Amino acid sequence: MVLRNLNRHIAKSIPVCLFLLVFTFAGCLRNLQTMQTATETAASTTETEEPAPPLTELQLSTPKTNYVVKEEIPLELNIQNGKFDLLVPFFSVATKGAFTQITVKDANRQIVEPKRAITQEHPQKYVRKDGKSVRCIQGFDFKADANQELRLKDIQRYYQLQPGTYTITLAIDLEVYRESIIEDHPEVLELQSDLTRLQNDPNLQAAAKADAVNYYQEQIKLIKERHKDKVKDIYLPVKSRRGKASLVSNEITVTIE
Repeated sequence: MVLRNLNRHIAKSIPVCLFLLVFTFAGCLRNLQTMQTATETAASTTETEEPAPPLTELQLSTPKTNYVVKEEIPLELNIQNGKFDLLVPFFSVATKGAFTQITVKDANRQIVEPKRAITQEHPQKYVRKDGKSVRCIQGFDFKADANQELRLKDIQRYYQLQPGTYTITLAIDLEVYRESIIEDHPEVLELQSDLTRLQNDPNLQAAAKADAVNYYQEQIKLIKERHKDKVKDIYLPVKSRRGKASLVSNEITVTIE
């Protein structure tokens, strides 16, 4: 009799277990469908998002596409800045140093080696800031949305190009810096040096020192005011380098007949 009751209890429990199993499976299926929908929505959103605008763009061109042997082949470079003000080395965007990484390929897509490299010096200089000498390079304040236009007079000064068709591209590793220093006028630097020496003179009486300090400070102020509209070189502290952006231009085709 006990066995019969046990069987009856088990028989009643089976439908309940089946119901729980079906309910759990349905819940898992719903969660899976929800995850799939969310994933598809995220993927769809990612595909429709516009890519971030480039930091800076290089546009390479030449006045014409066909030249004769030994004719000058000038290259023109337009550097279009993006949405941010950038502190960059002067030689990278304002001199022929921008053309140091030219790649020339022949009709078989083989790289043509230059007969001599395009080089540009970028010497370092110590600039005074807050009474200290700071090691710097000459900088360029590249404003947002600004254009820089550069020209290389003749690529054949650097590449021996025989008759044929060539493709040309240009790359720039553009370094970006966090801060800049504007170097004062030479007269100001000289007066500041005299002022520092005077302030550190232990033999000068306080009253005389105060008068001399006031005089030098007034002279420095006058000179700065006189030269306030003059374009000043800026310098980038070497230690303030943030990183660099690798830029590549479009490809142009040139034919020499």
